[in-house]
Amino acid sequence: MHIVTQVVTTDEGERARLSLLFQPAAGDLSAIVLRFAATLEEAACVPPPFPDLLLLAPTDDDGAGMALPVSPAVFGNAAVVIVGDAIDIAGTRRLLTSGLADDVMLSSDSRSDTFARFVAVIERVRARERERNGAAIVLAAMADAVIATDEAGTIAYCNDAACSLTVRARKEMLGLPIDAVMALHAAGTLAAVEHPITRAMNDKQAIRLPPGTVMVRVDGSEIMIADSTSPIVAPDGKLDGAVMVFHDVTATHQLQSQVDYLARHDFLTGLPNRYAAQLHLAEILRQAGANGQGLAVMYLDLDNFKSINDTLGHAAGDRLLASVATRLRACCRSIDMVSRQGGDEFLILLAPGTQPDESRGAAQRMLEAVAAPHLIDGATMRVGCSIGIALHPQHGLAADTLLQHADTALHAAKAAGRNTFNVFQPRMLDSVAERRALEDALRLALDTGGLELFYQPKVCLADGAIHGCESLLRWRHPDWTRFAIAEVIRCAEQSGLIVNLGRWVMHEAMRQARAWRDSGIDPGPIAINVSALELRQADFIAHLEGCMARFGVLPPDVQIELTESALMRDVASAVDVLHRLKGLGMSIALDDFGTGYSNLSYLADIPIDLLKVDRSFVHGIAAASPRRQALLGAVLSVAAHLGLPTVAEGIETPAEALYLMNAGCQMGQGFLYSPAVSAAAFERLLSHRENP
Repeated sequence: MHIVTQVVTTDEGERARLSLLFQPAAGDLSAIVLRFAATLEEAACVPPPFPDLLLLAPTDDDGAGMALPVSPAVFGNAAVVIVGDAIDIAGTRRLLTSGLADDVMLSSDSRSDTFARFVAVIERVRARERERNGAAIVLAAMADAVIATDEAGTIAYCNDAACSLTVRARKEMLGLPIDAVMALHAAGTLAAVEHPITRAMNDKQAIRLPPGTVMVRVDGSEIMIADSTSPIVAPDGKLDGAVMVFHDVTATHQLQSQVDYLARHDFLTGLPNRYAAQLHLAEILRQAGANGQGLAVMYLDLDNFKSINDTLGHAAGDRLLASVATRLRACCRSIDMVSRQGGDEFLILLAPGTQPDESRGAAQRMLEAVAAPHLIDGATMRVGCSIGIALHPQHGLAADTLLQHADTALHAAKAAGRNTFNVFQPRMLDSVAERRALEDALRLALDTGGLELFYQPKVCLADGAIHGCESLLRWRHPDWTRFAIAEVIRCAEQSGLIVNLGRWVMHEAMRQARAWRDSGIDPGPIAINVSALELRQADFIAHLEGCMARFGVLPPDVQIELTESALMRDVASAVDVLHRLKGLGMSIALDDFGTGYSNLSYLADIPIDLLKVDRSFVHGIAAASPRRQALLGAVLSVAAHLGLPTVAEGIETPAEALYLMNAGCQMGQGFLYSPAVSAAAFERLLSHRENP
């Protein structure tokens, strides 16, 4: 190995001694080639090639000068060695620990020892340089932006990603204060945010920006960023600067904002949903109780709305609901909340401080506003409404009590002829007798018959093939036809009959699955709706396994379908049951997604296989506003990112089906394909699809 050594010394005797020391021996294949200069400045002007090693041999007179910083980069990152006899040991130690020198040799060292020492220090420096270059390559290739500063906050390094995110060239950034390149502020308040590099150096610890921090770029555009920033501290404890690693989270934040909005708002009307209303009611009750104030809880239900859906279609019905929502909002103060509970039912929460007469006045305004003609699709529609009012504290202190009493007052208003309002009175509880009669009739039907399952197909949007069905309860009873099946289900839930009813449905669905299999019919999995109360039963899994064993049904033959509300009643126990179901090989679908509790956090934890998009997202979507279409896109995007197929409910037109397919939805249900039909009619539907 030949070592090119640049010697810096003004001592002629030292030059002669070094020349003699490194004179090559006979037959020596290695050599140390010396080049001499009197000063560092002179050595820096020596033409290439760069030396392998820079040997500093100061005299007593200029030894102190050798303590000035020496940049190896000037000499091609050569190793720096000090001849140590001419300076004090303490000064030599300082040069080594400060990093200004890589090694020290003594004049008394032999040639062989010196050569070996030179080879070792050169290899060490080269290895260090290779490591540094490797790190630089990694930093340059990172997708995250990286900016490093010196102790004064001046930018000393930035990778390509940092240049891209800040919209600046590297040569513009290097040497600038970090605050001049990155102006940060809070998204909500626009207040300036202290730069994390400044804080990290002041606190000497790693920190992160507050969530929602916005960076204003040189072109005036803004992006939201997330970071991790740490101080750079030398081994001796000296602060050398800081490094910030950050990335653009604008798209992620926008998607999360959309999901958060969906979690608290009704897709169709834009009003707060049931979940948001529950939270708001709890808060205003706390305020009213603390301040000794009154408030009002009002249930509003449209009169004969079902007939509009049946005669004009669900799309027209949806637009009418949106028109009603706008009018209700205009009847209330900004401090009041109007929410949609689902279907044609609204909940109005009048703020603390509301007097009884004010609630009556608001109810009268709502009756008149809703009754005024609605212009829908060029046609005039008229609809009335009924309202039930419960007052705090007169009619209850707890949210559940007030809601129950407002609902009782609503039923009294409907019984009084509709298109009116009623304030709760204790005597209205007598109407509970009618509900008890409904409960008794349902109990009898479970014991003696009268219940039936209908089946609605799930259809592939791309080719129209049937891929399973949903089992839906029907009750043929001459005296209770005025109650919709949803109200029958609600009666069952309130009375506890839902457990027995759910088990009847499971039994019947599995019996039908076996009957179809024995007949050589393959409809795909039959979805079975399961309520929150059923899911909480200790023997739920055992009963399911028993039904499967009794009818010889395999896990692929059935699918468990749950609503979001069923899951959210008790997330921890529900997740445990779902994992046990998955252990059996069961498929699990989440129904009514997007209507009440949708958020990313619980979706990441529950083992579901399918998301069913609620019909309120679907009707009229092909011609809907960009805002509505964007919200549907957010729901489908969440499902796609989680790897979950989707089924859109309530499809009624080819335009809706085409839009949903192009938006990424795989399957659909709705009147476009078929309503829920009897088992025999479903068999004919399958046969027609297979043999058109």
